[in-house]
Amino acid sequence: MLAEMTTLFPSLEILSSRPALNRQHEYVFHNSHENYWIRILKSEVSMREYTMLAALFKEVPHTPFPSNPITERWIRFLEGTGNSPVGNQSEIRAVHLKLQSAKVEELEDAVTAFFDENMQLVYISADQAVLIEQKSTYTQTIEDLASFLSALEADFFIKTKMYIGKFHTADDGYHTKFAKEAEWFLQGLSLLPNKRIFTMELLFPSFFIDQASQEMKEILHREILEPIGFDDSMLETVRSFFENGFNASVTSEKLHIHRNTLNYRLAKFQETTGISVRSFDGALVAYCASLLTSR
Repeated sequence: MLAEMTTLFPSLEILSSRPALNRQHEYVFHNSHENYWIRILKSEVSMREYTMLAALFKEVPHTPFPSNPITERWIRFLEGTGNSPVGNQSEIRAVHLKLQSAKVEELEDAVTAFFDENMQLVYISADQAVLIEQKSTYTQTIEDLASFLSALEADFFIKTKMYIGKFHTADDGYHTKFAKEAEWFLQGLSLLPNKRIFTMELLFPSFFIDQASQEMKEILHREILEPIGFDDSMLETVRSFFENGFNASVTSEKLHIHRNTLNYRLAKFQETTGISVRSFDGALVAYCASLLTSR
């Protein structure tokens, strides 16, 4: 079918990820079964053909945001259809934003106030944007970016979630890395809905568990989950203990429990499973088991 469509629509592009910008003079459709997107110039599509396409695919709405020449250059680069606005030897990273509610002007003001000229804001869709950071003598830390999220909510009433990408050379292959980060962010929002800030390090264990063999999953069930009776509070405790670097004080504070309660739960877990979460090996196995139950 795609071969026939290419003949009908010379401008047709087949994309493996959602295009960063859906322009007013284009149609974008998504095939949810095979997970690819197609983009076609509206001038090539008759009303009858549009009806056919809309029946076969889900149309992606037009991106309703104003653009400027700099933003357009970034959009083309992130899509892999244009050159880097900062040169292909520079290192950049994308900080992906998922917006619950925001006005363009308010977000632009917030970015300028917090980062001065060190971040380029690029809108992708009604609820997605990207901050582009060029590597320099100072790079924003996770703490800096967490403070930015807090400021957005407190001062601008904008609730946002964030995926912090890695620095990569802004060359012809950058768009594939950008698309993979966007894909991981989307999956992370589904897997860990209570998290506000996502990184590759945070998501990797969850993705690793998803890819684990059935045999490995059955071992976790048999050795940990079944003996503790799938106890949610115990699993939450060992997961938090691992995520907070085996720090009992921080873990107790995060869980809003007394330190004695924490020690009791950890001891009970060891007594029941024979696994000590105070050692890295034991904690890692227990952490994987806790992730398995969150699926």
